[in-house]
Amino acid sequence: VLNWRLAFAPVEVARYVVAHEAAHLRHMDHSSKFWSTVAALVPHHERSRAWLRSHGQSLYRQRF
Repeated sequence: VLNWRLAFAPVEVARYVVAHEAAHLRHMDHSSKFWSTVAALVPHHERSRAWLRSHGQSLYRQRF
């Protein structure tokens, strides 16, 4: 289940989160194989991961 607040994130960040969760269907860890799978799905996933680290908490302050 994805958090509804992801709708407020940039589209590329949302794609990364979906790819991250999809990669867990194949690898239930954060091994190098897992990250290779994520990279195959979202080639520049590092940028989105960095965005989440920097701005992820701001998604919880969103109001609609």
